[in-house]
Amino acid sequence: MVRVADSSGSAPADSDQPDVADIALDAVLHAVADPLRRHMLSLLAEHGELTAAEMDLPVTRATGSYHCRILRQAGWTHTRVRGRERYLSLRRRDLDELYPGLVDAVLAADGIERKRSR
Repeated sequence: MVRVADSSGSAPADSDQPDVADIALDAVLHAVADPLRRHMLSLLAEHGELTAAEMDLPVTRATGSYHCRILRQAGWTHTRVRGRERYLSLRRRDLDELYPGLVDAVLAADGIERKRSR
């Protein structure tokens, strides 16, 4: 299932999502220090837009929400609400503008780490 969303077209569902000008490199890098969060970003890059449930994470719902919040507050993701569902998408355009090559490097590193752990 591929749902491609243009996150720039909708207002953020959460007030703690930073504006592009407020995205800080320290927070961006800290957020991807966790392998589960890197995997979440890889899923979003592959599928475009997903709910946390669609990601089928190997953690509790509360832990998944925590990781979603870390990514959102760091500026990695955009959250859109539709009914009771919260859809996450990667803020690739914003991050590529701020830190060219970073998203691709993080996604490539996640792929390498996943291959090593098999």
